Amino acid sequence: MVNAVKMTPVLCAALCAATSYYIAPHLSSAGALRGILASLGAAACLTGFLQTLSCGRTFLFRVKDDRQDAMREIGGRIRVAQLYVIAATLGFFTGFASGRPFPVNTGLPPSNIRGIYGVMQDDPRILANERGTRGMGTIAVRRTRGIDGTEVSASGAVSVFFPEDAISRLKEFGRGGEVYLEGDFLTDAAQANLFRARSVHVVQPAPKIEQFRTGLRLTIAGRFSRYRWGGFALALLFGIKDSLDSTLSKQYQAAGCSHVLALSGMHLAVVSAVIAFFLRKPLGLKAAALAGAVFIIGYIYLVGDMPSLNRSAIMYLLGTGMLLFSLPNNTLSILGMAFIMQIIMQPASGTSLSFILSYLALAGILALSEPVYDLFRGKLPDSLGRSLAASIAAFLATAGVSAAFFGVINPFGVIAGLAVVPLTTVFMLGSMLALALAFIAPVALTWFDVALSFFYQGLEYVVSWAAIPSGVKASPVPVMLASLGIIALVFGVQYMRMRLCLRFLRERTGCERKKRFGERRCHAAA
Repeated sequence: MVNAVKMTPVLCAALCAATSYYIAPHLSSAGALRGILASLGAAACLTGFLQTLSCGRTFLFRVKDDRQDAMREIGGRIRVAQLYVIAATLGFFTGFASGRPFPVNTGLPPSNIRGIYGVMQDDPRILANERGTRGMGTIAVRRTRGIDGTEVSASGAVSVFFPEDAISRLKEFGRGGEVYLEGDFLTDAAQANLFRARSVHVVQPAPKIEQFRTGLRLTIAGRFSRYRWGGFALALLFGIKDSLDSTLSKQYQAAGCSHVLALSGMHLAVVSAVIAFFLRKPLGLKAAALAGAVFIIGYIYLVGDMPSLNRSAIMYLLGTGMLLFSLPNNTLSILGMAFIMQIIMQPASGTSLSFILSYLALAGILALSEPVYDLFRGKLPDSLGRSLAASIAAFLATAGVSAAFFGVINPFGVIAGLAVVPLTTVFMLGSMLALALAFIAPVALTWFDVALSFFYQGLEYVVSWAAIPSGVKASPVPVMLASLGIIALVFGVQYMRMRLCLRFLRERTGCERKKRFGERRCHAAA
């Protein structure tokens, strides 16, 4: 029998933070304040009403036995209600403060700007389409230059499209370098945060530690690029998709498994599992977890800023802290805590699609996979049943958002993922071994290349078959309503089963008490 999802103060705060975070940009300051105060008042009234009913029920049913115990329990319930109201209040204001837009301050009218000075915030990415090849990256603007040569201070983050001839030079200098870009803001860009550069000038190299990071990334990319499977391995291990086969990428998307190519919790779970495998025995559980946390921080720094991967890293670090201090570990509460921390540290990351899908998918798996698995428990092998339940739960949690952003959903991806995800995980493990061989024994990598190329070819074949069923065009509102209806049905079935189980246990306990009472009477009569 499954366990019910337990609401905790942290989870309550996270839900309130998510609500206010995503409605804050659509409200004026006065309207937002009134809306938050009204929502808090409604939450407090609802909580008070429910607690009053609960306390009244406790008093009526327990006052006959012990009035003091009943009053003590009522006081405990009131204190818990106050804790939830405080958590909801903090969550609302945290989400509101983080969700308000931070416009770019260009200092000059965007139409008069012909150049910007700034610092590279991430590694340039290559975009290839029918219009040609170009790069894209994010610049932290420091100054802007007008048509007449006037320079003024500026602030904010701007997304920049780079010309093709500047991509290799930017990759060589990497993140943290100061650049001067000549070009224009796109006239149709909201808040003037998109800039198309015609020429790129490197003003100052990146700091030494950033140069080391960039050099290491370029070295790894250079050693993998010579192999057929190298581009796919770089995408899985480091999120570098410059050499990824576009056909394979489209097939993953068509199969409903595009999330496998985006660095997220699955990839970090593989990395942390390998660390735990090698360090748990010699160091012990807590020391291995601490060493794994240090390694994960270094890995995140090497890979770069990716919202879904950052979410996984924050959860891993929180879990490690709870393990070290022997605190109770509730995965849903850790997910909620990670959400609050991430929107505080990176307010703009919550608007990215990978961030939204990552949190929704994991929340669906944690809250829904066990009830779904309970529906067909015993009808499938345990490992297959749990994998299928997790896929269904993630699909139900993300279907509405997928329909809103892409206009299509792919229910077949639930089945395709059962084959594609394990094979991709095995390939990722092989790629990690290949990476170790590339630095330790480059000669052995030549022999290992044969096996990995054969496996990569088989993976391409499986993904091509999984991509045959096409997605279904769908509107977001009907899909979201249908998903919520199915989720409510699953939880309803879970609730009914729990009630039947409790009823059975009570009847069985009552029968055992009657049996023992009858035996005592027989012994007394004898």
